[in-house]
Amino acid sequence: MTIAIRVYLIRHGETDANRQKIIQGQLDTLLNETGLKQAALVACALRPVIFDVALSSDLSRAATTAAVILEQQPGVGLRKCGQLRERFMGELQGQVSGKTRLSGQDSEVETGPAFAKRAMAWWRKEVVEYTASLPPRTNPYNILVVSHGGFIGTLMRSLIQSGGLRPEKGVVVGHCPNASVSLIEWSGRKGKLVQYGDASHLSTGPLGHNADEIRI
Repeated sequence: MTIAIRVYLIRHGETDANRQKIIQGQLDTLLNETGLKQAALVACALRPVIFDVALSSDLSRAATTAAVILEQQPGVGLRKCGQLRERFMGELQGQVSGKTRLSGQDSEVETGPAFAKRAMAWWRKEVVEYTASLPPRTNPYNILVVSHGGFIGTLMRSLIQSGGLRPEKGVVVGHCPNASVSLIEWSGRKGKLVQYGDASHLSTGPLGHNADEIRI
């Protein structure tokens, strides 16, 4: 497979809500001290990669993580995208995970299919269409994407189910830790999931509990 682009998907660093197992959804929470350190560590890990484009969710925890990474990437601007937001969880947002239950009447919650549709629409526009518009070159283009655990996992599972993405042997889509790196190599039509939720670059601090990855 000829690689046209490499997409590096990063989950934001830790927040106090992660530590307290609070469901964030689209609440605009901030990185805590550990999260800032995690962002700096993932920035160091990605320093050898020269990014052509950088995108992030417009929520602060993702945008700040992206900004820290781009301190190592002079000249690369950041574009914030609302489609990269975490799943909207309605009345569960701000509640402790496991101590509350979704009411069947809460029609505000973004359904799983709607969330997957949003993730796939973002992928088609920002990756598939973008790739088709690029002039060919010897080295693959590199895209930085900073988002949320639920979004990254949902996107990966949706791409795999659609047949557009094949995981490498041993790569499993499961828990997506804070400040972890997932990597897709994309040919323009199909892709290969090279790694998922890799947090080996984090040498200090807890990864935090991914309270966003609630399945309903």
